[in-house]
Amino acid sequence: MAKDQKITVALTRKQTAPRNAAAKSLREGQFQPKIEADPKAYKRKNKHKADPVLEAEKQDGEVE
Repeated sequence: MAKDQKITVALTRKQTAPRNAAAKSLREGQFQPKIEADPKAYKRKNKHKADPVLEAEKQDGEVE
């Protein structure tokens, strides 16, 4: 090698920027808007209705 030639090492990964503390604090609950369910919005119906008799038996611990 010649003396004027520099030795370079290829970077294998990008350098990451430090975490943004201000952005992290803005993600906290007090700065988030309160989300309320839209009463007019479409709601998907349940595919399987729960049988109230079976639910009561499971709670009581009785199984036939």
